[in-house]
Amino acid sequence: MNVLGAVLFVVALLVSIVLHEAGHMVCARWSGGKVTEFFVGFGAKLWSFRRGETEYGVKAIPAGGYVKIVGMTDLDEVEPGDEDRALKNKPARKRLLTLSAGSIVHFLIALFLFFLIPIAFGVQKADTTAKVGDVATCMNADGSTTGCDPATAPSPAEQAGLKAGDVITAVDGAAIKDFDDLATKLHQLPAGRPATIVYTDANGASHTTTVVPIGAKSVLLNSSTGATGPASLIGLRQGSYTQHYNPISAVKYTGSEFWTVVKGTFSGLAAIPASIPKLFTSTVNHTQRSADSPMSVVGIAEVSGGVISAAGFAGFLGLIGSVNVFVGVFNLLPILPLDGGHIAILLFEEARKRVYRLLRKPAPDRVDLNKLLPVAYAFLLVFGGLMILLLAADITNPLKLPS
Repeated sequence: MNVLGAVLFVVALLVSIVLHEAGHMVCARWSGGKVTEFFVGFGAKLWSFRRGETEYGVKAIPAGGYVKIVGMTDLDEVEPGDEDRALKNKPARKRLLTLSAGSIVHFLIALFLFFLIPIAFGVQKADTTAKVGDVATCMNADGSTTGCDPATAPSPAEQAGLKAGDVITAVDGAAIKDFDDLATKLHQLPAGRPATIVYTDANGASHTTTVVPIGAKSVLLNSSTGATGPASLIGLRQGSYTQHYNPISAVKYTGSEFWTVVKGTFSGLAAIPASIPKLFTSTVNHTQRSADSPMSVVGIAEVSGGVISAAGFAGFLGLIGSVNVFVGVFNLLPILPLDGGHIAILLFEEARKRVYRLLRKPAPDRVDLNKLLPVAYAFLLVFGGLMILLLAADITNPLKLPS
């Protein structure tokens, strides 16, 4: 499943990037611009054909794609006769639409997926009662459930006879209100020390059993904040149910989900600088990475297999939607050479022209992009270094999702 998830993620990401470039191309043509190339991949040309004035094709390195628009910026040379077709000579509103088209496409992809998921698959809602959703058949000495042998290492919950559907009412004499309360009390149990659990089965009969918790180094302690830490485990998982939406109710869900991911994207971007030292230290020392550690494409592709196993294709499509939101937002950051950098320059130029017009002064010259090239090079240097660090971390010390 991990291999399938990784392959599907790479394909989905490649399709998203190609659609991103297609968005630029469609808007450039609508604006009267000239598009000369549209290629999937980079490097040596493998195959191409020409339709009209545009050459379409595939190149050797499947790491994305690109579209070549005549006169995209003032730095691009324009052949004689193409001056009127150059994008830089088009009205500001058409240039703005063309520059924004890539991110708009990413947002549309995410909105479509967020709308499709609740209708086609339904949305998994957590059962907040203290009902056991699932019992791990086995558990290793470190609390993990991967690669263990049910015959020799049954989980504490399995040994205690707990089953899915049982409702736990007390832990070591303390009454249980809901599943969050249950998880907190189980995490706080001393590892290796027997604890008493009172529960009712599916028929309503009350039972008492004993469990011996196992200590784990990384446990999700708070689902809302993502906080992790050492705690005890017995091998219980929270139950859930599937809620399906009709097209009308799905619209509200789509908007809420999209906005939640947008806010999470900004929070994640803001947290990157502080996470780099921790990531570097954990990579060098091969220690446990934080659950909110940033990942490269390699890391996300590896995690996607686990997402399919845990949440099915609905979870996978949700991941693809979230990635598209992230790429769309990131691409709009006002930094060259991102599209957002060019958009920021365009908006600045238009605002300055209006001020000059009010002051009855001649229209100012455009921003000299040559003077901003050092900023673009600095960003590429920092971004490239970050990508190398993330790749190294994902390959040598992959993120292990908390229990």
